[in-house]
Amino acid sequence: MRARITPLLWRLALVLPLVLPTTFQRLDAISRQQLFQWRGPREANDNLVVIGVDEASLDPSLADFGAWPWPRAVQADIAAHVLNLGAAQVVFNIVHAGPSGFGPADDEAFVDTLTPWKEKVVLSASYVRQLQGDLEQVQLRRPHAKGFPNVGLSSFSLDRYGVVVAIPWEAELEQMLSSFAPPHPKPLAHVAAGTNVQGGKNGIDFVGPAGHIPIIPAWMVDAMPADSWIGQRVIIGATAPSLGDQLETPFGQVSGSEVLYAALAGELDGRGFRMPAQASLIGLLLLWACIGLWRLERGSAAATTVIASLGLTALAAGATVLAWCLGVWLPGAALMLSPFLGGSVRASVQFQRESRQRRFLHTVLSRRVSPTLMADMLRSGEAVWAQLGGRRSRCVVLFTDLVGFTARSSVMEPDTLFALMNRYFEAISAPVLQEQGLLDKFIGDALMAEFGIPHNRGDREEALAAVRAALAMQSNLDSLNKTLEAEGLEPLAQGIGLHFGEVMAGNLGSSHRLEYTVIGATVNVASRLEGLTRRFSDHPILISGELRELLGDDVEVVDLGTQMVKGWPKPVQVHGLIGLRQPTVT
Repeated sequence: MRARITPLLWRLALVLPLVLPTTFQRLDAISRQQLFQWRGPREANDNLVVIGVDEASLDPSLADFGAWPWPRAVQADIAAHVLNLGAAQVVFNIVHAGPSGFGPADDEAFVDTLTPWKEKVVLSASYVRQLQGDLEQVQLRRPHAKGFPNVGLSSFSLDRYGVVVAIPWEAELEQMLSSFAPPHPKPLAHVAAGTNVQGGKNGIDFVGPAGHIPIIPAWMVDAMPADSWIGQRVIIGATAPSLGDQLETPFGQVSGSEVLYAALAGELDGRGFRMPAQASLIGLLLLWACIGLWRLERGSAAATTVIASLGLTALAAGATVLAWCLGVWLPGAALMLSPFLGGSVRASVQFQRESRQRRFLHTVLSRRVSPTLMADMLRSGEAVWAQLGGRRSRCVVLFTDLVGFTARSSVMEPDTLFALMNRYFEAISAPVLQEQGLLDKFIGDALMAEFGIPHNRGDREEALAAVRAALAMQSNLDSLNKTLEAEGLEPLAQGIGLHFGEVMAGNLGSSHRLEYTVIGATVNVASRLEGLTRRFSDHPILISGELRELLGDDVEVVDLGTQMVKGWPKPVQVHGLIGLRQPTVT
């Protein structure tokens, strides 16, 4: 069951972000903000300017407009002034809903002043939502002045975190204004630019932080050169923070008039951001899911899955940035999280499986390969351990065999023989490992070990280690024999031969099956010395003259003279090992 469920988990983790892309809108909002910050401010439109009702224009010492709101006649005079000097258009980012607080004459003056330019004047309407107790009141506030054909909605689309993102699009306008009698105003930026409302989001290409765009304070309008207004589209609106018309953008808080400037500039310059069509978006998400499933499926190991996952995540990030530069909003968070989550789950499962396999192989290998050799393999990590070949080395070879065991084993039950051999090898192999020797192989009831490969601590140190191991083998065998006798079994007897010399150490076998071992005359001499223990029954441990010379006065031996050994052309000096000499205390 688990084997069937596990593959589904990473596939589900990969597909889920693509099925629910809107879940990650917060991440998309943050990424878009970061993209604006990364790009930085862009150049302002040369034919677009804001006349700002700033703090200075509200200062009685600099201007005599009076307290805000100013009479509509005063606002009309400012608009008429720039239109008279050649301005192409005036857009009021001020909603003149309801009668003027300064009386009917103020409204009449506003209309009379601007009527000559009514085709060039754009007035604002506003969409207002207010909570009154548990009830929500929605209002569409239209301009009080009549006879002006161009009226636009001054609202903007915010994300769920209160950041301005777009000019209201077709579906949003229909939802907002469906309860009001037509005609319904189009967004102010569309009306001013003469463009149509689109079906996708009209994302605003923000120009920069507060103060980046050209703002002429209202109190300075009369002081500007006459030709500075020729051909200009002029936005009249509040910019003073004290008036409260501040909106949150990717560049921080800016006035509503500056946001309108960015929206109108985008419409005039053909800049902005749009979502792909619904069908195209679904097709993109399906294609990305297929790519993710195909690519991650090919990762047979955790490392390759991680690399593939990070590569796909980086590709999604790059595609999101590129699309943003081309004016298209992609659900970047979903596209990036899909391979990241899917790859993380798959790599985690693979890593756990590989860890179990490594632990299993380590356990198996540690019982089939000498710990000394295995430690060297793991430490070096070299490919030489998987290749045929060897190198010349100097080492001590230890060879041990049971005496008279062949006849005894022929009459034993296989399971009893197997258990006895395991107990015997457990007793005699432990000293080799304790002295950091290399357990080479078990051959029937024989054991072969080396001291000095694959690493040599010094010939003399390796020789002493080999002797200590041989003596410990004898001691362990004595303890085992006592146990066997208590169980009513016959004791075991062994012979041990040790020789020091040059060998070839390395991997022997075929490309399909390797065995790390040593070969050479040194191995043969050690084996023959072990065989001589049958002749010298009082000396179960025999060492060669070469080893005796290397050990010096550290060992106590009996000189058994030179002996001819089978397969060796010249006599071998043989010594019976008694033990190690105790160091002299001074």
